[in-house]
Amino acid sequence: MQNIQTEQINIHVIGVGGCGGNAVNNMASLCAHDNIRFSSVNTDVAALHRCSNHEVLLIGEATTKGYGAGANPDVASDAAIQSKDALATLIKDADLIIIIAGLGGGTGSGATPILIELAKESDIDVMCFVTLPFKAEGGKRDDIARNALETIRSKANATLVMSNDSLLSALDETVGLLSAFRHCDIQMHKIVEAIIVMLTNTGYINVDINDFSHILSLEGDTALGVGIAEDDSSLSAALKHALENPLVDKQSIIGAQGVIAQLTCKEEPSLAMYEEMLATLQSLVNGPQTLIITGVTLSPELPHFGEVLVIATGVPSIEQSFEEEKNVIPMKQASVPASSKKDAAYLDIPAFVRLQGRDLN
Repeated sequence: MQNIQTEQINIHVIGVGGCGGNAVNNMASLCAHDNIRFSSVNTDVAALHRCSNHEVLLIGEATTKGYGAGANPDVASDAAIQSKDALATLIKDADLIIIIAGLGGGTGSGATPILIELAKESDIDVMCFVTLPFKAEGGKRDDIARNALETIRSKANATLVMSNDSLLSALDETVGLLSAFRHCDIQMHKIVEAIIVMLTNTGYINVDINDFSHILSLEGDTALGVGIAEDDSSLSAALKHALENPLVDKQSIIGAQGVIAQLTCKEEPSLAMYEEMLATLQSLVNGPQTLIITGVTLSPELPHFGEVLVIATGVPSIEQSFEEEKNVIPMKQASVPASSKKDAAYLDIPAFVRLQGRDLN
């Protein structure tokens, strides 16, 4: 199996607000891909000064004077609108934008929806990774976070929700606060890294940007995660673990309309274990009409045998309260440029057949 570099795919990871900026700062230091762009957007110039390893953008300076939004999402929304031209320039030419934001305060809650709107106007797919405040922070922050989350879900292609309260149950109670937040950032980075590898490297079995956009276009809820396989025999277990992130509630993919299962290995996996992993996926989906797109990429630098990325969309919606928020995320129809839309019959062709004719030498 051999990999070649594909045509350049422009992926832009943007942190909005203080929480998002801190997360992107950590993620940028972990990322080994030179062609991935990292940025932070904030109304607080002091917070941007802490973002030392990526580009930054101060918004709404005429209104906030660079002192922040005062925990008021309306102020942050106005700041983003005032800086629309700068934001539009920031996201220009991106194929996929991944937004990281903390909800419940001002800038992350207020500016994120405006940024998503600008991206959608330019037909750019948007994934959002957001964190919810501690319940102990009070009802006001809960209300702000709930309203922001509802708006973000209605605009973005996919939204991954992680709760600060889940840190207490997922980690040892003696862990330091900053260490806990870094752990959360690392979990988000694992998913982002897996998506980057999938879209920027051509594997033996390939998942390209058009496959990805099609899966994001399926209406319904979504679930996603990354599982680690220590050896060839644990691929099926890794696939299950991808949907069991302790920082979010257990995710169901029953009845999903579409699923991407991307396997990245340091060496060639066995046919038997690969087939077993796909059979496990079929049993979890439990839907004979589900469109399943698989990818296999070799990455010799992996510290373990392999990683399994699962992205399931079009999952039947489940009504739930804000307090019982699950990581089953409503999807908005993705905008795919007409020039890149595929004939429906294309999706019935196995990935390895679609690769025939490519020069892999």
